[in-house]
Amino acid sequence: MPNKLGLAEARFVVEAILKAAADRGLEFAGAVVDSGGEPIYLARMDGASPLNARMSLNKAYTATKWRQDTKTIKDRLFDMGLGDDRRDIAWFGDARFTPVWGGILLRADDGTVLGALGESGGTPAQDEEIGQIGARAFAVL
Repeated sequence: MPNKLGLAEARFVVEAILKAAADRGLEFAGAVVDSGGEPIYLARMDGASPLNARMSLNKAYTATKWRQDTKTIKDRLFDMGLGDDRRDIAWFGDARFTPVWGGILLRADDGTVLGALGESGGTPAQDEEIGQIGARAFAVL
């Protein structure tokens, strides 16, 4: 696992995401942000929508701000089965928060959050699966 997250690492992760999407016949966007949620690298495949690009950035941003993967956030706070304990995203006061599957933290060897990745273009399960491929690509750098 690398101990830095710069342009080269971010590009490598996003390219792994886009290759995995292409291998499945999907049109995706992928993004990597730094530990403060600011973009390092974003790419959108031909045919992927501008919304896919925005969602990929917002998923990564959300993961860094909450210091958790967005799947965990969604399952913990926004699941319909939570009843009165469920929250509306507006409750948190940041319109960029995107608690849907696919925002995954990228950490250094010591656990320090270096940033996060996000992707968009498929079902929630496809987004999460392809995001995990990007996370594994980061881990082997």
